Amino acid sequence: MKLAIISLTLQGQNVANRIAQMLEDDHTVLTIDLFHKNVKDTIEKIFSQYDCILGIMASGIMIRNVCSHLKNKTVDPAILVMDEREKYVITLLSGHIGGGNDYNLKIAELVGAVSVITTATDVIGKMGIDTLASKYHLNINNTSKIRFINKALVEGKIVELALPSQFEFIYKDKLVKESYIKIPSKYNKIAAYFNDTTILLSPKKLVVGLGARKGISKNDVLFAVEEAFNTLKIPILRIDALATAEPKKEEKGILEAAKELDVPLEIISLDKIRNFTDSQCTESLWVKKVLGVSGVSEPVSLLSAGKDAKLIFRKKAFNKVTVAVAVANHS
Repeated sequence: MKLAIISLTLQGQNVANRIAQMLEDDHTVLTIDLFHKNVKDTIEKIFSQYDCILGIMASGIMIRNVCSHLKNKTVDPAILVMDEREKYVITLLSGHIGGGNDYNLKIAELVGAVSVITTATDVIGKMGIDTLASKYHLNINNTSKIRFINKALVEGKIVELALPSQFEFIYKDKLVKESYIKIPSKYNKIAAYFNDTTILLSPKKLVVGLGARKGISKNDVLFAVEEAFNTLKIPILRIDALATAEPKKEEKGILEAAKELDVPLEIISLDKIRNFTDSQCTESLWVKKVLGVSGVSEPVSLLSAGKDAKLIFRKKAFNKVTVAVAVANHS
C-alpha cells in the first residue's frame, strides 16, 4: 500500500503523524506521505498516485474534493476518512477492489477506533467476488458483472465457485466457504456462476523475491516465506514463482525451497538488476558493496512479475534470508 494522509487541523496533523509512526514497521505499507491543509490542491496532485488516501477530516470535505476525479472501481484509490478524536474510520470509496475495507480495519485496529464499513456483502458476512479477487490477486474478466454476483450473495441465493485443483486452497477460507458453493472447474479456470451470469477470474503472477547469505537451509527460506505470507494473510500456495539474483542460482536452500513449494525458480542477472530502476525499491548499502547492485529481493520480484508490477510486501530480513513479494499488474 502507498498511503497518503491529509489533515486539516493541528490535532489532525498529530493523529496523522502518529499513524505514520505506527505503520513504519508494517512491510505491507510501502510509503506513507503526509499532507496538511490545501485539500483541493492536494487531491488534484495525488489522487492517482496512491493506493489509499486517508483524510483526517469530515466526510463531506473529502467527498466534495474527490468526486470530480472518480473514474471507476477498478482504478480509483481507496478513500477513507477519520475524525481527529480517533473514534471512527469510515470507508467512502473502493472498499473491495481498492482494498479500502482492509486498510480501514488495519488503521482502526492501530488507533483503537470503530471501523465503519457499509458495503452490503461485508455487512452480512459474505465475501463479494471483487473482494475475493482482491485478496487472492485475481483479475476479473468483466467487472460490469460484479454487481449481479454480489447482489445474489446479499439476497442469500446460491452462487457457485469453480476452482481448478491448484486453487482449491481458496475454499479453505472460511468466509469463501460461507459465501459460495464449490463446484468442479470445467475449463481449468476460476469462475463464479449465478443463473446466466458468469465471471472468470485469472491469477496475476505473484512472485517471491529472495536474497540470502551463503549456506542458508531450505527451512530458513521456507520460514521467511511463510512469515511474509502470514503477514499478507494469504496462503503460500498462491505463490507462482520464486526469484533470486544470478549469484544465488546454486544456493541449495533456495533450490530446495522452490522444489518444496513446487514453483519455478527464476534467476535474474545482475545486469538486469543494475539497469532496473523503480521507486518502489530501497537501496541496500551492503548488497551494493558485495554485488554491485542496489538490492536483490525487491528488484528480482518486480522483474519476474513483469512490467508495472507492484510490491505488496517490501523487503524484510528473517535471519539470513530477505524476502519481498510482488504481483503483476494484469493476469
